[in-house]
Amino acid sequence: MRNITERTPLRRSADSPDYIEFASFLRTRRTRLRQFQCCVCGILIVVFTMALVVSISYSMSHTNSTNPAIDNATSPGNLGSTLRLGLAPESTSHAAFSSTASATAEPNSVLISNEDIDTPTKHLSQLEYTQGLRAGKQAMKDRLSADMIAAKSPLPSPSPESRHRHAVSTCSNVSALALAAVGEIAATRIIEKMRSIHDEPSAIDTFFDSGWLPKNICKRYFNHTCKIGKYRTIDGSCNRPRGWGSSMMPFRRTLSPDYADGIESPRKARSGKDLPSAREVSLKVHKPSASSNPSFTVMLAVFGQFLDHDITATALSQGVNGSSIACCPPLGRQHPECFPVRVNAGDPVHDLTGRTCMDFVRSAPAPRCKLGPREQLNQVSAFIDGSAIYGSDNETARDLREFTGGRLRMQFTPDNRTLLPPSTNPNDGCNREAERRRGRYCFAAGDARANENLHLTTMHLLWARQHNRIANELAKINPSWSDETLYQETRRIVGAQLQHVTYREFLPVIVGDERMNEHDLDPLESGYKKQTHDPDEPENDPTIANHFAAAAFRFAHTLLPGLMRMTDAEKGTSSYMELHKMLFNPYSLYAADGVRRSVTSATTNVIQRYSTHVTSQLTSHLFEDPMDNSTVPCGLDLVSLNIQRGRDHGLPGYPMWREYCDLGKVGNFSDLEGHLDPQVLEQISMLYETVDDVDLYTGALAEIPESDSLIGPTFTCLILDQFARLQKGDRFWYEFAEQPYPFTEGQLVEIRKSSLAKLICDCSDAITHAQMRVMRSVGPDNPIISCEDIPGPSFAPWKENHVSDASS
Repeated sequence: MRNITERTPLRRSADSPDYIEFASFLRTRRTRLRQFQCCVCGILIVVFTMALVVSISYSMSHTNSTNPAIDNATSPGNLGSTLRLGLAPESTSHAAFSSTASATAEPNSVLISNEDIDTPTKHLSQLEYTQGLRAGKQAMKDRLSADMIAAKSPLPSPSPESRHRHAVSTCSNVSALALAAVGEIAATRIIEKMRSIHDEPSAIDTFFDSGWLPKNICKRYFNHTCKIGKYRTIDGSCNRPRGWGSSMMPFRRTLSPDYADGIESPRKARSGKDLPSAREVSLKVHKPSASSNPSFTVMLAVFGQFLDHDITATALSQGVNGSSIACCPPLGRQHPECFPVRVNAGDPVHDLTGRTCMDFVRSAPAPRCKLGPREQLNQVSAFIDGSAIYGSDNETARDLREFTGGRLRMQFTPDNRTLLPPSTNPNDGCNREAERRRGRYCFAAGDARANENLHLTTMHLLWARQHNRIANELAKINPSWSDETLYQETRRIVGAQLQHVTYREFLPVIVGDERMNEHDLDPLESGYKKQTHDPDEPENDPTIANHFAAAAFRFAHTLLPGLMRMTDAEKGTSSYMELHKMLFNPYSLYAADGVRRSVTSATTNVIQRYSTHVTSQLTSHLFEDPMDNSTVPCGLDLVSLNIQRGRDHGLPGYPMWREYCDLGKVGNFSDLEGHLDPQVLEQISMLYETVDDVDLYTGALAEIPESDSLIGPTFTCLILDQFARLQKGDRFWYEFAEQPYPFTEGQLVEIRKSSLAKLICDCSDAITHAQMRVMRSVGPDNPIISCEDIPGPSFAPWKENHVSDASS
């Protein structure tokens, strides 16, 4: 029992009992009175504090509880756990983040500093803030109601439309983010209207803390401490400030968006009229025309698509529980996220089916914690890090691991070959009941789009096999390494190989050797690449640009031939497969010669010439049932979808991009003479009211390619800029010495021996010969040689004499 004296603290210590005994009962009247007064004051302070806490808690919970419509509507999509929809207008929840902003770096950590932000009270009046919150909450309610209605008439599945939605797969947690973005956009609209009425400056880009988002989503606006280790995070975070390049963040804007209403409505003509139907542009400008390019193989387009899926994944708007929204009659009821492609009378394909509308749902809006126009969400990390192999979130990464020897999970065929693990989801847009009964499924990979076409699935398989091959090699020379160390070290090596192949074999073909040299993008022959730039400057922000994902890097669709020659080596025969029958049809990989046939067709078939022309396999038969032999086309049109996506994203017209790239101002169509294909320019001038209305995708594809480049100057400019950022803005770029744990010079020597040809030789089935540069056609300077003569890396430089922990 402890005595209390005048030195005893007012608050009981943790180890003291719940009762005390006075030191003496013989105290003076004055002393007792003083103690009584202190006691009363203490009680009053406690009571006041408790009352304040209860009052605030009740205010917030009461607001939530008085919105049952939201609570009920969000429960199907499990949104209630991540969104605080009923935040009181007077809330100052931004204060909750202040502790993060002032955090100090822990030992072995790097403080990634972000620029200062503006608080809502600094730039918005209380009335504006209140009205913004009110408008946002109402917009979110309306959106949820529309989702509930749309859920009653979902897209039929399987169908071309449902396969398209799976081809642009959207993560389950996007719905919550998109809903918050809907609120931000509504708040922007009302506040901008209020500013306009009072002739006040725009509030665009003012920080707006609605309280609708969990605080980690706004991390890009606050200082945060990252422990920078040897290995990348799976989602790309902790690489650069403000969340640059990490997954589930908005695309980057180079030019301000051109929305019809200035905030979110898809782009229209300068006159305010509708732009020509994307389908009409496709039919008249992008009609098929057989003209091959014998210099390059289909593997160029295959690798390009695999790379594209490693760095971009645009999220689409979804309905309740991730359901697809139908946008065309008889099911479509014009959900606010619908933006269908108009099909005019006389359409040579869709008149046969009576279709007047091509289904199209808008990309999901991305929250920014700021007032501003609509932005779109990239679901994967921007960095070339192998996320298509490993995933961009921890759950996917875990599901793909074997957790033994650092290997990825695989399935074994009866003849002891390894294939990607099965995807048993019957609604993934790929699995078919007839194949399931045979025990054959489509495949799971780091990217949900892996089954989109046979060649792409094969590329995923080759890289997964490469991971396991390297993990086994590292385990042999470092038997003490744990599963985690083997997995992370292998992932690091594979990511470096992917970067090397991209900049050594792929990018020089696309933009030309001269431009590669100008931008210092070529991989070095030896040593480390010096960083002569500040990677934290905005000009090196690696975040994928909106125009890159929505237009520029879609150029490869023009390269694909409509027929693919498939060779049977055993029989010595060849057959042809229509391109659309390769989509969502990876089952031939289960056959003993399936992988070999797929790889061989990609490395021997040549591409089409770069132009506006696209095979009818993609403009009339896209995502038809590959097993349906109907002669009546009923597929979607990829070109129409590409054009519509650019308008959906508010991409400015083509002339603005030429000016941005210092290619000259364009005032009228005649200014483009000598720069665009003459016939295409004439067709474009008859379709669009003014030259300013021309879509970026169509205008850039019509350009005459540069001398040593595969593509035209505008796309060359935009693609070069993005890949320069992906190199200069990546803390973990394989050739940089200025990173926490750079590769040794000996390890770099081996990584530089990596090639796509060696990957094919090491990881395919029964392939013994290949050309050294598989994206280029066989010729005198690129002959087919034995796989044994193609150099490959040794992993001896990774041998260690001590246990290396993956957390080091």
